[in-house]
Amino acid sequence: MSAIGAIFSDEEAQPAQFEAMLTSLSQVPHDDKGTWFSGRIGLAACALHTNADSREQAQPCESPSGQLAAVFDGYLLNHEELSVDLAARGVRLRNRSDVEIALRAYEEWGEDCADRLQGEFSLIIADCRAGKLFAARDHMGLVPLYYREEGGGLIIASDFRTIAALSKTPLQPNHRYLAQIMTNRWYLREDTPWRDVKRLVRAHTLTFDGSRQSKNRYWTPPTDITIRYKSDEEYAEHYRELLFDCVRRASRCDTHIGVAVSGGLDSSALFSVAHLLKEKGTLLAPNIAGYSLAAEEGSNAFELPYARAAAAHVGRELTEVALFDPDIDWYTKDARWHCDIPIPCNGAMMLGMERQVVADGSRVLINGIGGDEWLQGSSQYCREYLAEFDLRSIWKALRRDSETVGWPNAVKQSLRQIGAELTPGPLRQSIRRRLREHRRRGDMALNWLSPELRSALKEAEEAYEQSMPDNAIQWAKHNLATSPFSDLSHSLMRRQRAAIGIESRHPMLSRAFIEFSLRTPADIKLRGGQTKLVHRNAMAGILPDVILNRATKANFTNAKIDTQCADYVRLNGPAQLAEICDLNGLKPLLDIDFSSPEGDFWGWEIWGLYASAAFLYQGNFVNEINPATGVQQDRI
Repeated sequence: MSAIGAIFSDEEAQPAQFEAMLTSLSQVPHDDKGTWFSGRIGLAACALHTNADSREQAQPCESPSGQLAAVFDGYLLNHEELSVDLAARGVRLRNRSDVEIALRAYEEWGEDCADRLQGEFSLIIADCRAGKLFAARDHMGLVPLYYREEGGGLIIASDFRTIAALSKTPLQPNHRYLAQIMTNRWYLREDTPWRDVKRLVRAHTLTFDGSRQSKNRYWTPPTDITIRYKSDEEYAEHYRELLFDCVRRASRCDTHIGVAVSGGLDSSALFSVAHLLKEKGTLLAPNIAGYSLAAEEGSNAFELPYARAAAAHVGRELTEVALFDPDIDWYTKDARWHCDIPIPCNGAMMLGMERQVVADGSRVLINGIGGDEWLQGSSQYCREYLAEFDLRSIWKALRRDSETVGWPNAVKQSLRQIGAELTPGPLRQSIRRRLREHRRRGDMALNWLSPELRSALKEAEEAYEQSMPDNAIQWAKHNLATSPFSDLSHSLMRRQRAAIGIESRHPMLSRAFIEFSLRTPADIKLRGGQTKLVHRNAMAGILPDVILNRATKANFTNAKIDTQCADYVRLNGPAQLAEICDLNGLKPLLDIDFSSPEGDFWGWEIWGLYASAAFLYQGNFVNEINPATGVQQDRI
């Protein structure tokens, strides 16, 4: 794990620029640091090593010819295959570090290398042969990378603090981006809270040569069903082999790894699989340790009985850590230090557990994020089968559903799906437009936006819809793989963990895992109201029955923080939000009892209003950053 950055200067670069960049990046834990520059281009990196291979190569990494240099943040899942492919082309790798492999892949395949790199990463390469910078992010955007074009130059960095420290002109808030935060309506993939700072979109590359910027998408989520078996057992066998391989690849570390064990189906499975890999001698780490959040007994977040059952099933101990639950001032100060919006409380609650993992000597934490998205299936599987003229599977699905909901309901549901699939495309688009207009008219969240931002959000929604497939099944798959909200949440969690020196890894968000989900029929995941069917089938005997048959899920809402968010908006809204909000429109939301079910429903909106107000307030200070010392504020 590393903090990385690059500058393409609008004039001959000065060493002081790169030292300033390095100073800003070095505010997070790291083992070594360095800079590289040539002409107008320079790189900087502060590397925190998570495996023996990474210790073999200092960053930035220069090619044998001296014409290329690279910085890399994250890790590769397919470094073994890439090493073999490069060797077959006559490339002699100097070591097996991920940055060396990525650099030599670019040297061999150029910009097409991005599609060959699988893992969780951000990559920046200085190409002196072509006089350009090249950057790439992984398929799900799990490792952030931001950039700002200023005059004839470009700044790229893994955090906003570095961009703010190096910018020649002050950063300005992006009100359009804040509008989607305040309404919990997510359409902007490239925007960030800062107007002129962009996010390199997941699964995209960026090139800049001093006069022209270009971006290209290198991976598109597949939508056709290409993995078909005759029985559930065959799907389960394929899935089980895949999950074991994903966990094995994610475990590459030279210290023991932490595994977050919530007690749910996903994290418990990863813990059990990691244990079995260790028992077989195929785990790529010396050992594992399980960690669980210890919520208050009786609360909706209390899952310890399930987590303990998972640990007992494999005969391992479990470290239980209380939820991190500070008051709202902590969130505000933390956001100001990062020059970013505050993290939501359901993300911050993990900080105590993450700190414990670091204190125990680990630098990697594996978690089950992704299981809920990619194992949930879709109730519209009849449409999926009809699109492929698979009438036999429609009949089988109808019979199975009838056993759960009865024949009348099963037939009604199937006919609704079939009718929607047979509706002509132009008519479907017209219906969708009308439904969007109707929803906007009754959308309470839009009542507190200024007319200008209401119009901007409408334009953003229409542009988002235009970028998506027309087919509903394909739309759902693309939306899962490209959601702007998940890009934000991944970036915020990466920010939190980088600040304490730990790298999170997500086996259930790997390309192989996602592509299995997208290329298999929806009803192997959802059937008769039961979710994650293929996962449950595959984990039979690996998980205890109390978890395997679990139908509940924890709720980590925090009425205390929601109420404090409302209080913050009441106090600071007139000063910070007046320009972008109708303050009278906020009153119905601020009057809600956030300990009630209604308060739970509006939890994301009240966080968004607080986050926007706090961000606008800290915008008064962000441009006072001194590159030599970082933000002029004590770090928390």
